[in-house]
Amino acid sequence: MKKNSRLIAAFSLMLACSSGYAQDNSNVLLKKGFTTPPNEAKPRVWWHWMNGNISKDGIAKDLLWMNRIGIGGFMNFDAALATPQIVEK
Repeated sequence: MKKNSRLIAAFSLMLACSSGYAQDNSNVLLKKGFTTPPNEAKPRVWWHWMNGNISKDGIAKDLLWMNRIGIGGFMNFDAALATPQIVEK
């Protein structure tokens, strides 16, 4: 019977150690997911252009800024609601 007790103790120790490792590993993965989230987990934004008042330089700057702060995508449309035309075509 003493041999079985040692075997059970050794097996219990192995389980305890392996579950601790798995928990630490999942914490590492969780932390990584928060610090560098996959694109599908990043926020999306509405990007309104008012009556075509845009420029190539402005679009490039907006896209760079959105990427830099972690925006994962956008829904864009030109909201032509009687906004005066300021930027030439």
